[in-house]
Amino acid sequence: MKRLTNLALKYKLYPICMFLVSTLLAIAVVVQNISIAEILNIVLLKGNQDLVALLLFTLVILIGRATFNTVNQMIGNQMAVKVKRDLRRQLILKRSKDPIGVQMNTLTESIDGIVPFFNSYFPQVFKSMMIPFMIIVAMCFIHLNTAIIMMVTAPFIPVFYIIFGLKTRNESKDKMTYLNQFSQQFLNKIKGLITLKLFNRTDRTEAALYAESTTFRDLTMRILKSAFLSGLMLEFISMLGIGLVALEAGLGLILFHNIDFKTAAIAIILAPEFYNSIKDLGQSFHTGKQSEGSSDVVFDVLDKESKHDKSKIQTAKQQAPIVRLNQVSFKYEEADTYTLKDITLNIMQGEKIALIGNSGAGKSTLAQIITQNYKPQSGSVTFKDEALSIGFLSQTPYIFNASIRDNITMFREIDEAKLLKVLNDVGLKEKVTALAKGLDTWIGEGGEMLSGGQMRRIELSRVLLTQPELLIFDEPATGLDIKTEQIIQDVIEQQFKYTTIITIAHRAHTINRANKCILIENGYLKSDTQVTMNSQNQGGDVT
Repeated sequence: MKRLTNLALKYKLYPICMFLVSTLLAIAVVVQNISIAEILNIVLLKGNQDLVALLLFTLVILIGRATFNTVNQMIGNQMAVKVKRDLRRQLILKRSKDPIGVQMNTLTESIDGIVPFFNSYFPQVFKSMMIPFMIIVAMCFIHLNTAIIMMVTAPFIPVFYIIFGLKTRNESKDKMTYLNQFSQQFLNKIKGLITLKLFNRTDRTEAALYAESTTFRDLTMRILKSAFLSGLMLEFISMLGIGLVALEAGLGLILFHNIDFKTAAIAIILAPEFYNSIKDLGQSFHTGKQSEGSSDVVFDVLDKESKHDKSKIQTAKQQAPIVRLNQVSFKYEEADTYTLKDITLNIMQGEKIALIGNSGAGKSTLAQIITQNYKPQSGSVTFKDEALSIGFLSQTPYIFNASIRDNITMFREIDEAKLLKVLNDVGLKEKVTALAKGLDTWIGEGGEMLSGGQMRRIELSRVLLTQPELLIFDEPATGLDIKTEQIIQDVIEQQFKYTTIITIAHRAHTINRANKCILIENGYLKSDTQVTMNSQNQGGDVT
């Protein structure tokens, strides 16, 4: 909770605005209820007095209260967007070695689970501080006994929701941890679905998935049970406090005659406002503890010191190639054989390289070594410039459950004119601008659905924004219709004319655009000059 609060305080303007707006909201609440009490007093005891001015004043205060409450919520929503974007950027730059299913779940579900802390709990904290404070201050001048009752009974509400909130935090962390594990298991089973069918293991796998999903459901229901129980206790204590205030005001008005009707009315009307604001904080505190459970998963990833973290990039400014691989060998953990062996390669500025070979020859692994995602067991990879920017365009781009803007900018602040330009370059501008919310349209699950070609072009837009000096393509046009493939090829030729490009080639026409071909067989670099192509089909596979 402390770390989430510090994260919120990083954006100082938002908490300051929340404090000011909540103060105005608290004043509006007190003035509104005093005005209502005055109206009741006039109607019941002074029936001949004109109420028009007082009613208009009360209406203005009501509108002001609604406005301040809405503005407070909007500030929280904006802060949540900023924090979510910042955390996602950190996770992406972290390049965790966790399984891909765990990484995707952390980037989506866990980050989304943190959001309620900033758009629900944090705004409510300021409201629940200022409204009760202003009410007690007002009641100290209007009716001291009511103020004392409020101050004595109010602490019981935080005690109960803290007790339930701590339990919720632990259960929420258990749920998110289990969801990470379940996501990876589900992904693995989906990838191996054909194998499972061949070995007649689908029924058993289905039963296992059902059991795992049921466990996740039970974990979710435990949190809901805590929420309902917490809500019940908060309602009970609030009703008890309101009843005590009403009893004291009623006795003072009817039996002891030590207060007038207007004072009793103010006390009875303000009491629900007082206890409800604290009760609302209790409900938001429960939500905040759920967010804390999700944040533990995210912060564990960010704080993790992985032994696989890549070392500092080796540079050799005197070398001519922008990237040089010298006697590089690599094998995966627990593998018996090397995927790549004794690879020596010079990548010069502006070269268009086609990387070819049979499936499993080591092409993708070599690309990962060049991007420094993998570290070779022997040999060296040196860069002419440490700040060399590298882009990657894959066959299977990942679309985040976020806006089109965030998917293209990868949660960075980019000028909208630049975004529209790259969308125009990839042929998506008309479609995006035709959407109701334009760049802020939500895509992915629960939002606007994109075709495979459109997702590729979204990823191409990401690359266009960064304008990398070295660009690696994993045959991005594979499986696309002719029109989309032509758009991507045109963008590559026009926008990256002088960029160094390495293409993992699967089709012959890719090699036609290359000025250097590298053949890999069984982990060895066999040739960097000549390849053989299927001459009967220029659009066919490389052989």
